[in-house]
Amino acid sequence: MAEEPKEQGSYGVEPAPPGGNPGTANLGLFFLISLITSVAVVAAAAGINHAWPIFGTTSEKTNVVVAQQPTPSVVPTPATVEIDPGDNPAKGPTDAKVTVVEFSDFQCPYCARFVQQTLPQILSTYGDKIRFVFMNFPLSQIHENAQKAAEASECANEQGAFWQYHDILFANQSALAVDNLKAYAAQLGLDATKFNECLDSGRMAPLVQADMDAATKAAQEAGLDRFGTPAFFINGKSLSGAQPFDVFKQAIDAALAETE
Repeated sequence: MAEEPKEQGSYGVEPAPPGGNPGTANLGLFFLISLITSVAVVAAAAGINHAWPIFGTTSEKTNVVVAQQPTPSVVPTPATVEIDPGDNPAKGPTDAKVTVVEFSDFQCPYCARFVQQTLPQILSTYGDKIRFVFMNFPLSQIHENAQKAAEASECANEQGAFWQYHDILFANQSALAVDNLKAYAAQLGLDATKFNECLDSGRMAPLVQADMDAATKAAQEAGLDRFGTPAFFINGKSLSGAQPFDVFKQAIDAALAETE
């Protein structure tokens, strides 16, 4: 999909020189088209449905290099981690037996798939047995509007309208420019002056960065070599990607069983 990271090569066919054999050029073009088609088929068969920043370390700091990989198999997290959700937006009681933390990007299509298809099933199935926490992880390297959308969600949260705003953003991923973000706030009846000042000032950027730092820390402590959106920690155990409901059910049921 257009939003997702991918390597792009520059292909061209050198024209035959004047007086040359046009059949040779046509043959070369045929093989080139065949090669490109084969690559596209392989990529489609890989079932890519997850945007991955790959963490790599240098002597000074951890870098995030954006790449796209096929969805991994769901495997046990190498280590269980503690994530402090702070006062991030959440659904469910604070004393729920299971806490599901999501790291998400408002411009990521797979995050939208989770929100629209899987999250409603999770909430209706488990009710007060779980607490669902949202944390921002905008992939700004590939999603140009993700950072400001994340900040805008924090501005909406400041006025008590996070979840309504969250739903509007995921339903309108092709229109997340700053003017759109302000229009959605007005649509919800928020204080436009307060919201616009909040968004334009950038004062929510530190909150977004704090979420991203928490994600980086969790990924490193869990021993993950890749981390992307959407990403989840269920009672500290990692589950990656826009997995179907049955996968979440298995993980949540196991977490509930461990608390009994």
